Amino acid sequence: MPARSDPTTAHLTEIFSSIQGEGPYVGVRQIFLRFYGCHRRCVFCDSPETVTAWQPPGYQPASCRVEWTPGRRDFRALDNPFSLEGLVALLRDFNTRAGPHHSVALTGGEPLLQPEFLSALLPHINQLGMKTYLETAGDLYPQLEHLLPWLDIAAMDIKLPSVTQNEAAWGSHRKFLARCVENEVEIFAKAIVSAETDPADLDAACAVLRETAPNTLLILQPMTPFGDASNAPRPEQLLDWQAQCLAHLPNIRVIPQTHRFINQL
Repeated sequence: MPARSDPTTAHLTEIFSSIQGEGPYVGVRQIFLRFYGCHRRCVFCDSPETVTAWQPPGYQPASCRVEWTPGRRDFRALDNPFSLEGLVALLRDFNTRAGPHHSVALTGGEPLLQPEFLSALLPHINQLGMKTYLETAGDLYPQLEHLLPWLDIAAMDIKLPSVTQNEAAWGSHRKFLARCVENEVEIFAKAIVSAETDPADLDAACAVLRETAPNTLLILQPMTPFGDASNAPRPEQLLDWQAQCLAHLPNIRVIPQTHRFINQL
């Protein structure tokens, strides 16, 4: 895990205003902050430029691309790292020019690799009248503690080993989920599925939720072909897996990445 030398600044790769294309909040307007750095190496990653292991040692992006007008692809390069004051001013400007926005999506990469900065940023997001929406791998539960007083919504990825080709994180997922529930953070779980999904992984994911928060929504998200990841699941697989999960939990939905349908970031 990369060390942070200055918790008062943050390195980002993208900032833009768009619609949320995944999960139960699909269609709401959000400002997206894509943070640099990720400790995972998921084969289906659609933002590989944020994966720390795939960059030279010690690398930090010198600039962040910002889509200035939503949907226009009129990107500007702003220097990294961002100060707290500079990023809050940018959020205020975006919310005025392209808002109002429901929430700010903290995504990546893995935002929780920069927890001290986030703990300072989140109160300002609330003061701007927007909710805080964390997209996370759901395994860095110690870092989550920095955010809990100000976090509104957590979108927790459950990493299925047969899909990510990474190690399982069942124990960490349990602890992460439990801390959100204890602190009344709204949380839902998402598992990306491919044609290679092992049904045993789905049973394990359901067990995590059933034992910790049985009413939590679980979304099966079909893999969107990207780069070398081309093995999207077949319709009959999705229906079989939904039925399998419904035998364990009451709230299972299949929702694809809808923003891809309209070519949105």
